[in-house]
Amino acid sequence: MRNRKHIVCFLTLFCAVIVARAAFTIEPALVRMNMAAGEKVVLADVVNTGKTPIAVALTVFERELDLDGELTKSKPVPSKDFTIYPSEIILYSGKKASVQLMYKGKERIAADKTYTLFSTEVLMPIEEEGVEGVAVNIPMIVSYYTVISLETGKEGKLTFVSSKMIENNMVELIVENRSSGRVSARGLAIKTDTDIIKGLTGTKNSVMPGQKRRFTFKYMRPLTSKEVKFIYVPD
Repeated sequence: MRNRKHIVCFLTLFCAVIVARAAFTIEPALVRMNMAAGEKVVLADVVNTGKTPIAVALTVFERELDLDGELTKSKPVPSKDFTIYPSEIILYSGKKASVQLMYKGKERIAADKTYTLFSTEVLMPIEEEGVEGVAVNIPMIVSYYTVISLETGKEGKLTFVSSKMIENNMVELIVENRSSGRVSARGLAIKTDTDIIKGLTGTKNSVMPGQKRRFTFKYMRPLTSKEVKFIYVPD
């Protein structure tokens, strides 16, 4: 027991475990580009909210959603439509820096579109003063996925594709956005001639032009195309 106490004291004295308290935020949380006004350059701020210097790398990826409106789990594909300057920055505690996002796509944007701005901490050596013995740094990796929204100002609309009963007395409804504008799915509900159906699944992200979306909900039977009318209700 005595030897164990000596070992504990030795380790406490000569081996300090340090958690690197680096953190940052990206502002704004949603980066908008007004394509109808010809806007092709916007700024985003990287803010060091931690207690130590931090290095941040930024990349733009294609934003792919599955049928349920979730980000796909496949390996993200870097987009060639954007230039980021600077793409890597180092910030001291409490400081911020502006990053320029420039759209360089050659195709004319005729419909709303979204991308993902991925920003992540890059590990860098951290010097700790006043630590006796061996200092072990345990980095806290911080990453963010920020939506870049290219907006045309056009109205979005969902079109009925199919409806059927599935397990647990649930109804599956497939719709498609065949318009040129995004359709926000937050607070979305279905109004029939007799009911208002709330609690839809698949409402996490907007339905973008060209995308299909699956909604599921409790109901006694499948719906027909003539019955489906989308409305918004408070959360």
